[in-house]
Amino acid sequence: MAEERLRILTMLAEGKITADEADKLLEAMASRNKTTATEEIKPSNGNTKCRYMYVKVEPKQGMPSERVAIKVPLALIKTGLNFSKFIPKEAQDKVQESMDKKGIPFNMSEMKFEDLEEMFTAMEDLSIDVDTDESTVQVFCR
Repeated sequence: MAEERLRILTMLAEGKITADEADKLLEAMASRNKTTATEEIKPSNGNTKCRYMYVKVEPKQGMPSERVAIKVPLALIKTGLNFSKFIPKEAQDKVQESMDKKGIPFNMSEMKFEDLEEMFTAMEDLSIDVDTDESTVQVFCR
């Protein structure tokens, strides 16, 4: 990392890049290193199952957006499925009605533990990246 930083500063001193370009490069480098450092390492026992779902929001340079880093253990989601059985039928109906109105094909009463396992397995290779003018959003599992 120090070598990359020195290279950027040398290019700046030699006039090959502007101060603004150097700042953007340094910030991108720092963001890349921070993301790498905070990502969960998969277990070395050969088990490649996801253990966490991550949602990260990084503001673009000069934007007032908040930085967000959410790490949700998938075991918590599985536990939540078990607790959903205790939600009264009337409340489940209201949730379903709201989901239907928004066009979201989700039915809480039909969710099964096996469905979650299949979804988590599929998410091992999933990465959702959204790049806006103000921020970069990432959703992924590790």
